[in-house]
Amino acid sequence: MPQKHVKPTPPKIDKAKLSATLNNSLVIRLVIASVIFAISLIVSMPDFVSIILLVLAAALAGYDIILKAVESVESGSYFDMPVLVVLTAVLAFFIGFGIEGTAVVLLYQIGMLLLNYAKDHTRKAALDLLRDQDDGIAAHMQEIVMDDEKTSMSIQKVMGGSAGMVLKLAMLLAVIYAVVMPIITSMSFSVSIHRALIILLVATPFSVVTAIPMAGTVGLCHSARQGIVFTDAESLESMADVSVAVFDKNGIFTEECPRIIAMHSDVLDYDTFLNFVAHAVYYSEQPVANAISAVYDRDYKLDVIKDFREIPGYGVELSIDGIGVTFATKEYLEEQGIHVEESKNSVGTAYYMVVAGRPMGKVVISSDVNQDLESLVPEMKKLGVSRCVLLSEDSKEAAQQFAEMLNFSEMYAQCDAEKKLRIISEIAHKTKGAVLFVYSNGIEAHSDAAVDIRVNNRAKYADAIVLPDAVSNLPMAKRVSARVREICIENALFAFVVKAVLIFLSIIGYCNLWFAIFIDFAAAVATVLNTIRVTSASLRSRLRYKMGK
Repeated sequence: MPQKHVKPTPPKIDKAKLSATLNNSLVIRLVIASVIFAISLIVSMPDFVSIILLVLAAALAGYDIILKAVESVESGSYFDMPVLVVLTAVLAFFIGFGIEGTAVVLLYQIGMLLLNYAKDHTRKAALDLLRDQDDGIAAHMQEIVMDDEKTSMSIQKVMGGSAGMVLKLAMLLAVIYAVVMPIITSMSFSVSIHRALIILLVATPFSVVTAIPMAGTVGLCHSARQGIVFTDAESLESMADVSVAVFDKNGIFTEECPRIIAMHSDVLDYDTFLNFVAHAVYYSEQPVANAISAVYDRDYKLDVIKDFREIPGYGVELSIDGIGVTFATKEYLEEQGIHVEESKNSVGTAYYMVVAGRPMGKVVISSDVNQDLESLVPEMKKLGVSRCVLLSEDSKEAAQQFAEMLNFSEMYAQCDAEKKLRIISEIAHKTKGAVLFVYSNGIEAHSDAAVDIRVNNRAKYADAIVLPDAVSNLPMAKRVSARVREICIENALFAFVVKAVLIFLSIIGYCNLWFAIFIDFAAAVATVLNTIRVTSASLRSRLRYKMGK
């Protein structure tokens, strides 16, 4: 029988090694181009030979910039940095500023090398924050921070759009300056075009937005260090706008799977009673069902279960072999006119089994409160969260008591998964700010909240995961988000100021092309390195300042 031909699997490309190889190749090219450039400046030679050497140096150093510029033009991105660099260099040669045209290409390449080094340094510093974290989290975060789409932020689009408008206005200003100044003054066209090129080159949004993904990277890693792992930077960014926080009770403030504290029946033996109760709650989604199924290890006879009805927060009703069965709390049974003896347990929640109107026994499950989260709601309110809402599967009385104990301003009782999603949708549509939803299990879709955080180790539909012992760090995640946004704005303002100064200097004749691109890249590198300031010390100082203010 002929063997089936199997197409060989192509070898995986090591991106780190490939990047290092390309950088080494670029460094060699830049060294050679710089030597040629220096010879054209130092050695006395005819002008046409000097120009040939300048063109050779520019081509050797920047032929890849030309290729990128062609790709940008073909894709309709006419204002990308490579396009403007190539345009500036070519026009500089035509108006007699060939030395500056070559210097622009060389400094652009050198600046990109330094900028990429700064980005790599920042990524490593950010990932180093996770050195004490679980290996799985560290590996997951490394995958995220190397993905440009996942580290981009919505503020980047806003600033990029604003900077794009500034660039278009700058282009208009540059054209008007280049044409009008020689007409109304004694300035030559070569000088006016030269200054216009500086304005055009400086007005690019490159240095304004280049550091924003790095801020997102540092913010993601710092948040993961606190145990809150976001899927992307935009989700983290949304935390800064949260004005309403909705918390599910089960699995967050209490155990996801409560324990059976006591089980007793005066009529049936333990095994028979457990078998009866297990069948009664088989179809239930309430916490008591999880507690019972955890200890019941026998087979179910589902054909005997009929007319099942969930009573959220209270229990269930059904028929077993045609006999009416109610398994519910004392409050519900008394509303139905069925009297049961009060549970003697001082802790836990009691459910009573009633068969054909006759009490048969009771089950008491734990209702332990996570003591570490008693201050969670007050801390969230200090950070500008105006409403904290509790969703509970308990009865109205139990949910109200629990909400008051943990300082919740609002609560909704008897909530199943469908009701929880409906409540969040209503809150989200009526809220101007962002809504945060924190839940543990039972929700298999993304809610209408801006940010869904799941207290689990899986985040299929959620924007972030947080382990149970790190829920108390949610306020820290909000502070990280706000600090990331502050640094993005600081960086943008710094870059805008630098650009404004350079444009002013170019207009009055105290700035040339190479100086402009050098300072612009220096500003870009500075903003990237500045993003590492999303640190615990920085957050604490900002918090003290705001609390004092």
